[in-house]
Amino acid sequence: MPTFSFHTHTGESHQHLSLRPTTPSPALLSFPDKNQQRLESAVFRALSGIDERSAHPLHVGRIRLVDGDAPIVFLDGDAEGRSVSAQFLDTVLPTADSDGYVEDSPGIRIRGVRGRDLHLGLAQTDALLIIRGVGGTDWAADLKAHQRNVDQWGNTTLSRRPTLTEEEREFLEGRSDDPLVALESKLLRRIGVFTNFSAAHCTYTYSNSNTLKVWLELNHKVPGSHDLLVAALTDPQWGLGMSVSDQWCGCRIIGDESCAVTLSTRSGDAHLVLMLNYRESRLSPEEFASIGADDRWISRVFPPSASLEPWSERRIPERHGR
Repeated sequence: MPTFSFHTHTGESHQHLSLRPTTPSPALLSFPDKNQQRLESAVFRALSGIDERSAHPLHVGRIRLVDGDAPIVFLDGDAEGRSVSAQFLDTVLPTADSDGYVEDSPGIRIRGVRGRDLHLGLAQTDALLIIRGVGGTDWAADLKAHQRNVDQWGNTTLSRRPTLTEEEREFLEGRSDDPLVALESKLLRRIGVFTNFSAAHCTYTYSNSNTLKVWLELNHKVPGSHDLLVAALTDPQWGLGMSVSDQWCGCRIIGDESCAVTLSTRSGDAHLVLMLNYRESRLSPEEFASIGADDRWISRVFPPSASLEPWSERRIPERHGR
């Protein structure tokens, strides 16, 4: 069993961590402010709604968390089709149709663009999150393309509007006590676990009521590999504050192609279901390499059929700062 740490859970590089004057606290992996949680939850949902493969699970290489500073989410670059940055704008920026119905992420607002950093906020609050694109990201061009899409849909852009629409206000008030908001915020701040402790070639999420489901697709050659991911998410120091409440494991049963592990909060108000399914990847190792995936991650996702090393002995890949 590896040692869990700030690096393994956020994906932050050792290079950057070595320059910090103090060791980051596990407290940085959660944030109590409700408005900041709503913003981070919306960004997590938008990222996990992009149904294409990129260099990392959920299209994020790492998140930078520094006490007193806005979190920085390091976005992947290329995907199967359009760039991750272009697709992200279409899933995170709210628009309204002719009847006022709001699509995508109600309340999200653009606070500015500085180089490859897109600053996002929540309307009428101080919440702030920075989305950092890869080198060469052109947010101005991506925003123009997004506006063309909005115009084609016949919708109205809300991302520059200073105040909430009535529809947005009702939506946010309806989620004011939603336990999934805090859970999705915590998962965004622990985004590194999906790269470091999962061998899934496809990861996305969806939710209903008080349950968030994480769909993970793994190749058939990968042995039962959910134990480390579960351990990372339930670790007493670095985890989500949840424990396993139910489990069906079919990965060691010949002919079975699925596993499901349910994590629950102590109060039972929120649940996280890890749904592992064994099926072939629609991208080859070479195609993943072409969109920037790390060689060591690729070797875990596509292990050779012979001499497969035990999962617990596989090395966690290091990623250096961009």
